[in-house]
Amino acid sequence: MEKTEGRLFQLDAVLALAGRGFRGYFESPTAYVVLFVFYLLSGYLFTVPLFFVNQASIKGFADYLPLLLCFLAPALTMGLLAEELKSGTFETLATFPLEDWDIVLGKFLGFAATHAVSVAGLAVYPLALSFLVAPPAGLDWGETGGVLLALFLLGLMFGAAGLFASSLSKSQIVAFVTAFLLCFAIFAIGKLAQFAPVMMGRVVEFIGADAHMDTLAKGVIDTRDLLYFATGIFGFLYLTVQRLAGRRF
Repeated sequence: MEKTEGRLFQLDAVLALAGRGFRGYFESPTAYVVLFVFYLLSGYLFTVPLFFVNQASIKGFADYLPLLLCFLAPALTMGLLAEELKSGTFETLATFPLEDWDIVLGKFLGFAATHAVSVAGLAVYPLALSFLVAPPAGLDWGETGGVLLALFLLGLMFGAAGLFASSLSKSQIVAFVTAFLLCFAIFAIGKLAQFAPVMMGRVVEFIGADAHMDTLAKGVIDTRDLLYFATGIFGFLYLTVQRLAGRRF
C-alpha cells in the first residue's frame, strides 16, 4: 500500500482497518458481554412503561438509553488506541504508509459498525410491540424510527469522544473513565438549561444533546440536529488525529 500525497485519507486503508476492528470486537468476549448487559438493561426500560403504564411507545428509550450509551461507547472504544499505545503496536502501525486520518477513521468506522448492530438489535422491541398493540392504537413508526436514529447518532458522537479518550492514555481504565466523563457531560449539560438565564439557557440547550434527541425522537428530521451530531463527531475525531500527530514527533 503506497501512501498517497495530498489526500486526507486512503479509503482502502480505512476500510481495511474498519473491517479488522469490527471483526476484532466479536473475536473476543468483550463485545458479547457489553451488548448482553446493554440489551438486558434496555429490555427492562422497555417493559416498565409497557406493563406498568400501558404505554405502547419506545419514547422511554430516548429518556434513559443515552445514559446507558455513556457506558456502552466508552466500553467499546477504551482499548482502540490505548491498547495499541500500551503494547507498542501503534509505533509499528505508524511506520506503515498510513495517514493519521486513516487510523482514526478506520478505528471509528469499526466501532460505528458495531454500534449500528447494537442499535439495530433494539428494533426487536418495537417489532414485538407491534404484535401486542391493537390496530386502532397502533405504534408510531415515525417516532420509533426517530428514537433509533437519535440513539445511533448520539452513540456515534460518544464513540468519537471515547476514541479521543483512548488516545490520551495507555491505560484502558483511564480511557474509560475519561470517555465516560465526556459522554456524561454531553448527556447532562442540556438538563441544566432550565436553570440558566434565558440567553445562556439557549446556548446550553444547544450544546447538550437533549434538545436534539427530543426533536429526532418526535420523528422530525431537522438539519440543525444532524449538523450538531456531525460537528461533534468530527470535532472529537479531529482532536484524536491531532493527538496522534503529536505522538509521531
